[in-house]
Amino acid sequence: MTSSRLTLTLLAGLLLSVAPNLHAAEIAPGLYLRTTYAFGNLSLSTIYVGADYQIALDPRGGVDPFDFAAAAKDANQKVGTFKIEGQKIVVTWTGGKIEKLDVEFDKGAFSAFDGGLTTKADAYSKDQTLVGQFAGSAQTANVSSSLTIQFAKDGTYSLSRLGGVRGTPGNNGVAQSAETGKYQLTGNTLTMTSAAGKATKHTVLPMNTALEPTKAQLSDEHIIFDSGNLKREK
Repeated sequence: MTSSRLTLTLLAGLLLSVAPNLHAAEIAPGLYLRTTYAFGNLSLSTIYVGADYQIALDPRGGVDPFDFAAAAKDANQKVGTFKIEGQKIVVTWTGGKIEKLDVEFDKGAFSAFDGGLTTKADAYSKDQTLVGQFAGSAQTANVSSSLTIQFAKDGTYSLSRLGGVRGTPGNNGVAQSAETGKYQLTGNTLTMTSAAGKATKHTVLPMNTALEPTKAQLSDEHIIFDSGNLKREK
Protein backbone atom coordinates (compact mmCIF):
# COMPACT_ATOMS: atom_id res chain seq x y z
CA MET A 1 0.00 0.00 0.00
CA THR A 2 1.41 3.41 -0.95
CA SER A 3 1.95 6.14 1.60
CA SER A 4 -0.89 8.28 0.18
CA ARG A 5 -3.38 5.39 0.22
CA LEU A 6 -2.35 4.52 3.75
CA THR A 7 -2.91 8.12 4.83
CA LEU A 8 -6.38 8.17 3.24
CA THR A 9 -7.26 4.88 4.89
CA LEU A 10 -6.20 6.14 8.29
CA LEU A 11 -8.13 9.39 7.83
CA ALA A 12 -11.27 7.50 6.78
CA GLY A 13 -11.00 5.26 9.81
CA LEU A 14 -10.53 8.26 12.08
CA LEU A 15 -13.57 10.05 10.65
CA LEU A 16 -15.74 6.96 11.04
CA SER A 17 -14.64 6.53 14.63
CA VAL A 18 -15.46 10.11 15.68
CA ALA A 19 -18.52 10.73 13.48
CA PRO A 20 -21.09 9.36 15.98
CA ASN A 21 -19.68 11.54 18.78
CA LEU A 22 -19.65 14.62 16.58
CA HIS A 23 -23.25 13.99 15.58
CA ALA A 24 -24.35 13.40 19.17
CA ALA A 25 -22.60 16.59 20.23
CA GLU A 26 -24.93 18.53 17.94
CA ILE A 27 -27.40 18.44 20.82
CA ALA A 28 -25.82 21.25 22.76
CA PRO A 29 -26.22 20.90 26.53
CA GLY A 30 -28.98 23.01 28.05
CA LEU A 31 -32.71 23.40 28.50
CA TYR A 32 -35.09 23.10 25.54
CA LEU A 33 -38.77 23.93 25.07
CA ARG A 34 -40.71 21.23 23.21
CA THR A 35 -44.04 21.94 21.53
CA THR A 36 -46.45 19.38 20.12
CA TYR A 37 -49.77 19.96 18.38
CA ALA A 38 -52.34 17.22 18.07
CA PHE A 39 -56.12 17.09 17.80
CA GLY A 40 -56.34 20.87 18.03
CA ASN A 41 -54.38 21.05 21.27
CA LEU A 42 -50.98 22.63 21.85
CA SER A 43 -48.83 20.90 24.45
CA LEU A 44 -45.66 22.29 26.04
CA SER A 45 -42.91 20.36 27.75
CA THR A 46 -39.20 20.73 28.48
CA ILE A 47 -36.06 18.69 27.87
CA TYR A 48 -32.73 19.10 29.60
CA VAL A 49 -29.60 17.74 27.92
CA GLY A 50 -26.44 17.22 29.97
CA ALA A 51 -22.85 17.36 28.83
CA ASP A 52 -22.29 13.59 29.10
CA TYR A 53 -25.15 12.46 26.82
CA GLN A 54 -27.65 12.65 29.66
CA ILE A 55 -31.25 13.64 29.13
CA ALA A 56 -34.22 14.53 31.35
CA LEU A 57 -37.83 15.07 30.32
CA ASP A 58 -39.70 17.82 32.15
CA PRO A 59 -36.85 18.35 34.65
CA ARG A 60 -37.86 19.69 38.03
CA GLY A 61 -35.88 21.34 40.78
CA GLY A 62 -34.05 23.85 38.60
CA VAL A 63 -31.30 23.25 36.07
CA ASP A 64 -28.50 25.57 37.22
CA PRO A 65 -27.15 22.94 37.59
CA PHE A 66 -29.47 19.95 37.15
CA ASP A 67 -28.83 17.02 39.49
CA PHE A 68 -29.22 13.91 37.33
CA ALA A 69 -28.26 11.58 40.17
CA ALA A 70 -31.00 12.93 42.45
CA ALA A 71 -33.55 12.95 39.64
CA ALA A 72 -32.79 9.31 38.84
CA LYS A 73 -33.98 8.40 42.35
CA ASP A 74 -37.27 10.28 41.89
CA ALA A 75 -39.99 8.10 40.39
CA ASN A 76 -41.75 11.22 39.12
CA GLN A 77 -38.80 12.24 36.92
CA LYS A 78 -37.73 10.61 33.66
CA VAL A 79 -33.98 10.67 33.08
CA GLY A 80 -31.51 8.58 31.12
CA THR A 81 -28.60 8.53 28.70
CA PHE A 82 -28.70 8.76 24.92
CA LYS A 83 -26.84 8.26 21.67
CA ILE A 84 -27.64 9.34 18.13
CA GLU A 85 -28.08 6.73 15.42
CA GLY A 86 -28.87 8.40 12.11
CA GLN A 87 -32.27 10.08 12.47
CA LYS A 88 -33.00 8.33 15.73
CA ILE A 89 -32.09 9.08 19.33
CA VAL A 90 -31.68 5.93 21.40
CA VAL A 91 -32.47 6.64 25.05
CA THR A 92 -31.75 4.25 27.89
CA TRP A 93 -33.96 5.39 30.75
CA THR A 94 -33.26 4.82 34.42
CA GLY A 95 -34.60 1.37 35.12
CA GLY A 96 -33.29 -0.08 31.86
CA LYS A 97 -36.07 0.68 29.37
CA ILE A 98 -34.69 1.58 25.93
CA GLU A 99 -36.56 3.72 23.42
CA LYS A 100 -35.60 4.64 19.87
CA LEU A 101 -37.25 7.96 19.02
CA ASP A 102 -37.24 10.33 16.06
CA VAL A 103 -34.82 13.24 16.25
CA GLU A 104 -34.13 16.10 13.84
CA PHE A 105 -31.50 18.79 13.39
CA ASP A 106 -31.84 22.09 11.54
CA LYS A 107 -28.48 23.43 10.36
CA GLY A 108 -26.80 21.47 13.12
CA ALA A 109 -29.19 22.60 15.88
CA PHE A 110 -31.48 20.23 17.81
CA SER A 111 -34.91 20.97 16.28
CA ALA A 112 -37.28 18.05 16.95
CA PHE A 113 -37.70 15.20 19.43
CA ASP A 114 -40.26 12.41 19.20
CA GLY A 115 -42.65 14.39 17.00
CA GLY A 116 -42.36 17.68 18.88
CA LEU A 117 -40.47 20.78 17.82
CA THR A 118 -37.62 21.86 20.09
CA THR A 119 -36.01 25.27 20.61
CA LYS A 120 -33.27 26.33 23.01
CA ALA A 121 -34.97 27.86 26.04
CA ASP A 122 -34.56 31.50 26.90
CA ALA A 123 -33.30 32.29 30.39
CA TYR A 124 -33.66 35.00 33.00
CA SER A 125 -30.77 37.23 33.99
CA LYS A 126 -28.95 36.72 37.30
CA ASP A 127 -31.10 37.71 40.29
CA GLN A 128 -33.83 39.04 38.01
CA THR A 129 -37.03 40.25 39.68
CA LEU A 130 -40.54 40.12 38.26
CA VAL A 131 -43.57 42.30 38.80
CA GLY A 132 -46.94 40.79 38.03
CA GLN A 133 -49.37 37.95 38.53
CA PHE A 134 -49.14 34.68 36.58
CA ALA A 135 -51.67 31.85 36.61
CA GLY A 136 -52.31 28.52 34.96
CA SER A 137 -54.57 25.51 35.25
CA ALA A 138 -54.81 21.90 34.16
CA GLN A 139 -57.69 19.47 33.97
CA THR A 140 -58.37 15.81 33.31
CA ALA A 141 -61.65 13.90 33.40
CA ASN A 142 -61.61 13.71 37.20
CA VAL A 143 -58.95 16.07 38.49
CA SER A 144 -58.41 19.81 38.11
CA SER A 145 -55.76 22.14 39.51
CA SER A 146 -54.76 25.77 39.30
CA LEU A 147 -51.74 27.78 40.39
CA THR A 148 -51.46 31.55 40.81
CA ILE A 149 -48.24 33.38 41.73
CA GLN A 150 -47.87 37.09 42.43
CA PHE A 151 -44.30 38.37 42.12
CA ALA A 152 -43.13 41.69 43.57
CA LYS A 153 -40.09 43.78 42.66
CA ASP A 154 -38.71 43.51 46.20
CA GLY A 155 -38.20 39.77 45.74
CA THR A 156 -41.30 38.57 47.58
CA TYR A 157 -44.12 36.41 46.31
CA SER A 158 -47.55 35.12 47.21
CA LEU A 159 -48.82 31.81 45.90
CA SER A 160 -52.16 30.01 45.89
CA ARG A 161 -53.09 26.52 44.72
CA LEU A 162 -56.53 25.06 44.14
CA GLY A 163 -57.21 21.40 43.40
CA GLY A 164 -60.36 19.41 42.94
CA VAL A 165 -61.50 15.83 42.42
CA ARG A 166 -64.90 14.97 40.96
CA GLY A 167 -66.74 12.08 39.40
CA THR A 168 -65.09 9.59 41.75
CA PRO A 169 -67.49 7.95 44.22
CA GLY A 170 -66.45 8.68 47.78
CA ASN A 171 -63.53 10.85 46.71
CA ASN A 172 -64.92 14.21 45.61
CA GLY A 173 -63.70 17.47 47.06
CA VAL A 174 -61.67 20.66 46.82
CA ALA A 175 -58.36 21.54 48.45
CA GLN A 176 -56.78 24.99 48.65
CA SER A 177 -53.46 26.26 49.96
CA ALA A 178 -51.59 29.55 50.07
CA GLU A 179 -48.14 30.77 51.04
CA THR A 180 -45.92 33.81 50.95
CA GLY A 181 -42.16 34.20 50.94
CA LYS A 182 -39.09 35.38 49.06
CA TYR A 183 -37.84 34.29 45.64
CA GLN A 184 -34.58 34.29 43.72
CA LEU A 185 -34.55 33.97 39.94
CA THR A 186 -31.43 33.21 37.90
CA GLY A 187 -31.14 31.46 34.55
CA ASN A 188 -33.76 28.73 34.41
CA THR A 189 -34.01 28.19 38.16
CA LEU A 190 -36.52 29.81 40.51
CA THR A 191 -35.88 29.33 44.23
CA MET A 192 -38.90 30.04 46.44
CA THR A 193 -38.39 30.23 50.22
CA SER A 194 -41.64 30.32 52.15
CA ALA A 195 -42.20 32.39 55.27
CA ALA A 196 -41.90 29.11 57.19
CA GLY A 197 -38.35 28.70 55.86
CA LYS A 198 -38.96 25.86 53.38
CA ALA A 199 -37.04 26.34 50.11
CA THR A 200 -38.10 24.73 46.84
CA LYS A 201 -36.48 25.02 43.42
CA HIS A 202 -38.37 25.06 40.14
CA THR A 203 -37.38 24.85 36.49
CA VAL A 204 -38.62 27.96 34.68
CA LEU A 205 -38.24 29.76 31.39
CA PRO A 206 -39.76 32.90 29.88
CA MET A 207 -41.97 32.62 26.82
CA ASN A 208 -43.75 35.26 24.74
CA THR A 209 -46.50 34.33 22.29
CA ALA A 210 -46.71 37.66 20.45
CA LEU A 211 -46.27 37.22 16.70
CA GLU A 212 -44.94 40.77 16.48
CA PRO A 213 -42.79 41.74 19.50
CA THR A 214 -43.56 45.44 19.00
CA LYS A 215 -47.26 44.67 19.49
CA ALA A 216 -46.84 42.37 22.48
CA GLN A 217 -49.40 42.66 25.27
CA LEU A 218 -49.18 41.61 28.92
CA SER A 219 -51.23 38.49 28.15
CA ASP A 220 -48.55 37.37 25.67
CA GLU A 221 -46.06 36.92 28.50
CA HIS A 222 -45.78 33.44 30.01
CA ILE A 223 -43.64 31.53 32.49
CA ILE A 224 -43.11 27.83 31.89
CA PHE A 225 -43.07 26.62 35.51
CA ASP A 226 -42.01 22.98 35.97
CA SER A 227 -43.45 22.42 32.46
CA GLY A 228 -46.76 24.03 33.39
CA ASN A 229 -47.81 27.15 31.49
CA LEU A 230 -48.45 30.23 33.64
CA LYS A 231 -49.94 33.18 31.74
CA ARG A 232 -49.51 36.75 32.89
CA GLU A 233 -52.79 38.17 34.21
CA LYS A 234 -51.59 41.57 35.42
